[in-house]
Amino acid sequence: MSDDAFEEHDEPETIHGIGGALRGLGVQVEPVVADSRLPWRLEKGRFDFVFNIAEGRGRRCREAVPAAICELLGVPFTGSDALTLAVTLDKAMARRVVSPDVRVAPAILVEHGVCAEEQLDALHYPVIVKPNDEGSSKGIRESPSPLATGASAAIEQCRWLFATYGCPVLVEEFLPGAEVTVGLAGNGREVRMLGMMEVAPASPNGPFVYSLEIKRDWQRRVRYHVPPRLSAEALSKLEQSARTAYRLLGCRDVARMDFRLDATGRPHFLECNPLPGLHPENSDLVLLSRAALSYENLVQGVATDAARRLGLSLP
Repeated sequence: MSDDAFEEHDEPETIHGIGGALRGLGVQVEPVVADSRLPWRLEKGRFDFVFNIAEGRGRRCREAVPAAICELLGVPFTGSDALTLAVTLDKAMARRVVSPDVRVAPAILVEHGVCAEEQLDALHYPVIVKPNDEGSSKGIRESPSPLATGASAAIEQCRWLFATYGCPVLVEEFLPGAEVTVGLAGNGREVRMLGMMEVAPASPNGPFVYSLEIKRDWQRRVRYHVPPRLSAEALSKLEQSARTAYRLLGCRDVARMDFRLDATGRPHFLECNPLPGLHPENSDLVLLSRAALSYENLVQGVATDAARRLGLSLP
């Protein structure tokens, strides 16, 4: 098992932070583990409402399972439904849903870690090679490097990723521009921007990849710029692209979209996280929205947006 096997799982600080914020709404909160006994736990608890942050267990449909169980049991829950959660974890599927309305970089999906070099020759190098259905930068490590300068190197990285994570691999042209993450909340005509944040290296030295090691050492190795150091035109394009992707993917209540700019400054969709991290100190969504609202207001806003969508009233 790789050392990042549980990278997506939430820390106790996140559970405590969310619970405290929700209690501020006047509700009783009980954390529930989303394991194989989740259906039994939900039925026994007779809960009125679920604040869903569960990553689930299994492979590419794992994030959809807790939401599907809630739906099966008739328990209302925050966030996107099972279809959106399944599609967005599969990067290749999410790309197909949003394009051509939203730009994506050319890419090839490699099944079983096996691909002919001729198939990858159609791409422009360098490319970034990453697991197709993982989150939290799992599999995007500093060693071996996720960047490949030729087809043979890309194939070697595909083999390593498949052997380590057991999932298809996405080989995507690497874009040299800024990396920006965009937070959105709400539903329908009430979807609103929470903020945008540029993720940049503290000490630029060659192509920047937001690797797992950098995320773990973010205070020393990353600089977050809110708002991004981009032109008004680029920011407008990012917002438009994010809103379009949010709608096309069927996101509800809250989501975070990741983009990368090409050499001409055009944003390209990388992926969508409809279960964005909510650690009170270091989650991207918290950092990008901090100037506009408190942590408590961010969490409470997700709950109230969901309640409004469902026609429920909170105390």
